[in-house]
Amino acid sequence: MIRLHFPLRRLTRLPRADFQNYWREQHGPLVASVARSLRIRRYVQSHTFDDPLLDGLRALRTGMHEPFDGIASLWWDSREDLVAGMTSDEARRAGAQLLEDERRFIDLPRSPLFLGQEIAQINPMGENSIVAWPNSSWIKICYLLQPKPGMTQAACHKTWNMEHGYLIRRHSQATRFARYIQTHTLDDELNDALRQSRLGPPSYAGLTEAWFDRHDLQAIFSDPASEGARGFGLFLEDEKRFIDFTRSTVFPSKEIVFIAEGTS
Repeated sequence: MIRLHFPLRRLTRLPRADFQNYWREQHGPLVASVARSLRIRRYVQSHTFDDPLLDGLRALRTGMHEPFDGIASLWWDSREDLVAGMTSDEARRAGAQLLEDERRFIDLPRSPLFLGQEIAQINPMGENSIVAWPNSSWIKICYLLQPKPGMTQAACHKTWNMEHGYLIRRHSQATRFARYIQTHTLDDELNDALRQSRLGPPSYAGLTEAWFDRHDLQAIFSDPASEGARGFGLFLEDEKRFIDFTRSTVFPSKEIVFIAEGTS
């Protein structure tokens, strides 16, 4: 499958709560209503929330920019299905309807969007096996990253996947990762077309998604000498080799699944 990620910033006139309420109650059902026209197989909203327990993740990565207000993620069976879902007359009408609604609550020039290929690093299980629903103890950490200056995106992807991914898998039991997914941004002309459709900023090199039970993280972070805390320290030091923190951000989120066709 191919994925599209759309990190969102709200219009400045909207408080985050109002933005997320409109996104969840109005825009989410609208996307679901035109999903078949656009050939969307899965659609998930990840809503950013504040959690003092996790503030240190960003503080330790000096210079990170502010979190987004959320990320919209959409899945298609293939690139061909995505193109077909953008170019038919029915799809064009549906896309125009969504764009019109997006302008009511999203600051589009500050909201990038990009296509990526998913690489499951820990627990490559069905998409619905772990969901960070709002009323659950599960949380999903979202980490949008850019490569260090002078490093190509391809080199960043290789280090991230082959070396950093291995490091996290090696320490995943102590750090209590329940699931860990990397989405690597594709070098694809469609990304330029998607960005131009909303006049958005350049895309990120990719997105890390990591699922945890908050109780596990609380136990780890309350004991800096624990094996889990040492593991998170190793992750941070390794990230410095390939991530430009000043162009990246990390934040906790809760998920709302609107469409789950073909993703058990």
